[in-house]
Amino acid sequence: MTGLQASGKSTVAPLLASRLGPPAATLDGDVFFNGVVAGAEVMTPEPSAEAIRQLELRYAATALVAQHYADNGFDHVVSDIVLGDHVERWFAKLRAVETYLVVLTPTVESIVERELGRGGHNSYRDWQDDGSPADGVRALQAGLEQIPRRGLWLDTTGQTPEQTVDVILADLEKARW
Repeated sequence: MTGLQASGKSTVAPLLASRLGPPAATLDGDVFFNGVVAGAEVMTPEPSAEAIRQLELRYAATALVAQHYADNGFDHVVSDIVLGDHVERWFAKLRAVETYLVVLTPTVESIVERELGRGGHNSYRDWQDDGSPADGVRALQAGLEQIPRRGLWLDTTGQTPEQTVDVILADLEKARW
């Protein structure tokens, strides 16, 4: 499952996994992002080579964990911000697994409202170019447009996480990668 920061993927993924199993497991890519405690480099519109390396390490790690669980009979839901050609490369790492892609695409306004409602820092600050958080969301959204139009793309604006899971399960075949 992919989408932008504050799109709901980290909330929806465990709910979806709980409805798929048992057995089912879930993993948020932030586990590996936050695992780099010294020398972490964040993605920006012009990322450093090290930021790209860390991003690719994170993607490789989530694919390994997903494969491990799948090899042991689990449905597995991964949630992360995976954009552009990284999506195809991520799926290419999986073997003998039924794969599905769900892209959460709530409106810019709802993402900003949720992000600011979390308090703390603005995850879009590196993407704002001295503009508003909405400008930052729109800048990062360009990466969504680079994903092949496969899978299930959902505007989840105004939906509860439970409603989003209902929609995914009702249209799961459309999500097949």
